[in-house]
Amino acid sequence: MNSHERVMRAFEHKEPDRVPIDLGSIQSGIHIKAYKRLLDYLDIRDENIQYYDFGQQLAVPCEDLLQRFHVDTRYLRFSDNIKTENFQPEYMGEYVGIYDALGVFWGNFANKKLDDILYYDPVVHPLQDLKTVEEIHAYEWPDVRKMPQFYELKRIGEKLRNSKYAISTHPLGCVFEYTTFMFGFVTALRYIRTRPELLKAAMEHILEYWMILSENFLKAVGDYVDIVCVNGDLAEQAGPIMSEEIYISLIKPYELFLSNHIHSLADVKINYHSCGSTPQFIPHFIEMGYDAYNPVQISAYDMEPCSLKQRFGEHITFWGGLCNTQKTLPFGTPEEIRKEVRRNLECFKPGGGYIASNIHNITAEVPPENITAMFDAAHEFGDY
Repeated sequence: MNSHERVMRAFEHKEPDRVPIDLGSIQSGIHIKAYKRLLDYLDIRDENIQYYDFGQQLAVPCEDLLQRFHVDTRYLRFSDNIKTENFQPEYMGEYVGIYDALGVFWGNFANKKLDDILYYDPVVHPLQDLKTVEEIHAYEWPDVRKMPQFYELKRIGEKLRNSKYAISTHPLGCVFEYTTFMFGFVTALRYIRTRPELLKAAMEHILEYWMILSENFLKAVGDYVDIVCVNGDLAEQAGPIMSEEIYISLIKPYELFLSNHIHSLADVKINYHSCGSTPQFIPHFIEMGYDAYNPVQISAYDMEPCSLKQRFGEHITFWGGLCNTQKTLPFGTPEEIRKEVRRNLECFKPGGGYIASNIHNITAEVPPENITAMFDAAHEFGDY
């Protein structure tokens, strides 16, 4: 099988020739520091190192590395990659960083050397001090009439399609999670119970932004895309950050609207991202038409791989879950990583419905030999 056939067969919950492998998005990416060390370790040259996502300091993996690890996916972004040497930081008080399209400032402390900064957090929250629905609506939201059209990406999309890889997008949706960036995490969680009308007002505008962006993007290149990523972090290590009842009444309607909208625009699969312990919400993900669930954080509560596959594997594709990103990958030995990858594959791969990737992003401290051991084991033990 070629890569496109392999990935799409996995989505059909049928067994391909081997488990598809993914690397390279902002949901399964690699920190630029770890990337540079990995290139040196594998003796691979990348003359044009770029940020795939500046906030998380993720690199754009070069084609030689993707080939070395037998990666079956390629990503079509809706914004330009930033060459590392061209980054021009902005300063906001004590912070250095960059603004995003919705007015959130992603920063770190300006008294640090830029080379010592590992990632940038949302540190300036533009809605934090707004107290009424009217103030939320009056915020300077992006002008949908000026949203980009993306027709210049057609040539890139066509080239990727002809390469016979499975083509995925940069995230084209992030509704509730973005309220935590715009209000601040603590404030957003407090408003879930105390001022839900403020969250609803914000989510109306955030949803409109993503609907227009996804519509413009998929109108331009939808014929070349197989998978659309959507973000929505709803949980942490021990469980969801809200009750199921609150999720159903407050958040699910907006996420369902976006899911239906994306599916109406193009014949694509949706890969939904939520970190943490999510079994309580996976039935809702299935009901809303999410085709895959990422990153499958196996170190979180009730996220044991074989149990997840047994409970939900017939109805949703698991994307991730390859090796414990918090412990084994950064701190284990290559042999320990091989054993864990083999064990997790034995759980996830039967009957298809699985795409192998690291659990979220490979962080800066991970040794290159461990990264190599993980992907080599995924290829070695992934045969059906």
